[in-house]
Amino acid sequence: MTSQPPATRSPSGATDDGRRSVAVLGDRVLVAPPGDAERRSKGGILIPATAESVDRKGLWSQSVGVGPHVRHVSVGDEVLYLPDDAIEVDVQGETYLIVRERDVHAVASQRHDGATGLYL
Repeated sequence: MTSQPPATRSPSGATDDGRRSVAVLGDRVLVAPPGDAERRSKGGILIPATAESVDRKGLWSQSVGVGPHVRHVSVGDEVLYLPDDAIEVDVQGETYLIVRERDVHAVASQRHDGATGLYL
């Protein structure tokens, strides 16, 4: 059985295989876009999740990372935000959205601290 040598990091933070670690900063929340985030118009045109919408429909997504100054959202919580408040990013071939904590309108979690009595 042969063992693989550990991946080494370059000064830029990349490993031998070109992957980088990503840290969410400040009051930002990294969310996975919902499966139906991209929708199509009646004419068949693809509308991305971050496109400006007239109806201002909120989206629920799962948080996958939070910055050090985020106080009310934890990893794994479902967060409600407007798609036009999000920044779409590509992290290692996967698409994610970054939202400021102040742009999160509601949080659904398994925790019950400060609960309002409403359940989703």
